[in-house]
Amino acid sequence: MTRCTNCGTQWIFKEKLRKSFSLDRGMPCPHCGEAQYLTWRYRKKSILITFLMILLFFLPSFFNASWSIFLAIFTITLAAGLFLQIHTFELIDKDDGDFWNV
Repeated sequence: MTRCTNCGTQWIFKEKLRKSFSLDRGMPCPHCGEAQYLTWRYRKKSILITFLMILLFFLPSFFNASWSIFLAIFTITLAAGLFLQIHTFELIDKDDGDFWNV
C-alpha cells in the first residue's frame, strides 16, 4: 500500500500511475500537498522489472515464433510489468539523491 509519509493517506491507482510515468523526482501528495519521492529501492526494482520486460519482449524472436505468439507475450508482459511497477510503489518524504550514488 502506498501512503503519503506526511498525512498517511493512501494513494489511489491513478495517482500512482501518473507518478510512475513522470520524470520529475518529486510529486506533491494529492491530499496534503507535501512533496513525495520514490525510494531508491523502488527505482532499482523498477529498472529490473523493465529489463525483464525487454528480455521477454524479444524471447519469441529467438525461437522463430509467429506474430500471434509474439503479440500475446508482448501484451501479457506489458500488463504484468505495469502491474508490478504500480503495486511495488514506495514513497518517502525527502529525495534520496542521485540513483547511482546510493
